[in-house]
Order: sequence, then C-alpha cells, then structure tokens
Amino acid sequence: KSINSAYPSPDGKRVVFGSRGDVFSVPASSGITKNLTKTSGVHERNQDWSPDGRWIAYIGDATGENEIYIMKHDGSEEPIQLTKNTGTYIFGYEWSPDSKKIAWSDQEKRLQYIDIDSKKVTVVDQSNSGELRNYEWSPDSKWLAYTKPSFEEVTRIYLYNLENKNSQPATDEWFNSSNPAFSPDGKYLYFTSSRTFNPIYSWTEWNHAFRDMNKLYMLTLAKDVESPFEPEND
Repeated sequence: KSINSAYPSPDGKRVVFGSRGDVFSVPASSGITKNLTKTSGVHERNQDWSPDGRWIAYIGDATGENEIYIMKHDGSEEPIQLTKNTGTYIFGYEWSPDSKKIAWSDQEKRLQYIDIDSKKVTVVDQSNSGELRNYEWSPDSKWLAYTKPSFEEVTRIYLYNLENKNSQPATDEWFNSSNPAFSPDGKYLYFTSSRTFNPIYSWTEWNHAFRDMNKLYMLTLAKDVESPFEPEND
C-alpha cells in the first residue's frame, strides 16, 4: 500500500521499489527481496538503475539535506554520497546513457550534473522564472536538452554541450516548446510545441478561443542530416 515508485533493471531480472523511505530490490521471477538501505530514520526516494546495471542511485536525507547517493546493485557495499551541501530540495535526476554522470534539478531553479568518478558538479543553467524539471541526455552523453521557462518570453528548449560548457537555444522565440527527446541515433530532437492556431469563435463571449495548440515536432541536429519530411522534387 505504500509503494511509491518502481524501476526495472536494464536486464529485466529485478525491480527496485521505493516504499516507506527504503529501497527494495525484488526479483522478477524467483529469488529474495532485499531491503538495500534499511534506514528507519532516513528517507530514501527516487531510486533508479544506472543504464549499465551496476549501480542504483537514490535521493536520501541522511545528512539532514537532500543528497544523491549510489550503491552497488546488490547492496554488497556501503552507499556512496555523490553530492554535498545541496542546501535545497532535489526534484529528481537522470542517469546519462554511459552511466558516468547524473543530472538533476532542484528548488533553486538550477539544472546541474555530477561526474561519478571525480564528483565534480557543473551547473548547466539557472532560471529566474520556473524550475528546470524537463531535461534529457543525448544518446552519446555529450549533450543535455532542457526546457527553460521564462516570464519575459516563451518557454524554449536549449541544448547544452558538455565539452565546451556552452548552452544555446534550439527553438525559436515565437512559440512555447517543451518535452525534448533525442532520437536513438542522436540525429533528431523531438519536442512538443504550441504552434497550431485554429481558433473557434464563442457565441457567448464573442471572442476567439484557441484549443489543442500542442503538437509533436522534430528538428535536425546537424547540417548534414536530412529531414525525412523534405519536399520531394524530381
């Protein structure tokens, strides 16, 4: 009755559950259910497997603050605290596909990531409007796509390059855009955007109403990548 989240392992053999502030590893078919954390006075949440299946990450408050931890998938070793002195609430996080980095957003309206080996934290961006909760890694783990809200302009999607630490807008200043997602080959970026203007007219208020403005869109991420929707001309 108190299970709040569940994530299957990459090989599909086990599932980690979050319940009553602990992290449980449960077999898919047969085996032993393990309480990996066993901390009655600590709240652990948002547990998830690394893509390579070696680690389980979670957010815990053992220090009195929200911090990100990782532990061996079988619980054979003590958890490793990755972040320190975050000083605020962490909404959630995302493993990079290469299992070497973790990105997260917090109540300070920041998007950050940490290198697992060096434990170096890098701030990707910070908003003066709303939280940066909408983000995703590229398949090669070299880019982060994220939605940045703004009170002064429309919501736009930005692309952050981990190599040169540069962030640039991927969508224009005319339409709200969000929910970025990379194609598996990394050539395209999918997103939703409010670009459909097909108003209906109210016979009561005598004004226009705009409904169902959001649709799915795609853009190419390199100059040499052709769009599959290019017009055909013989």
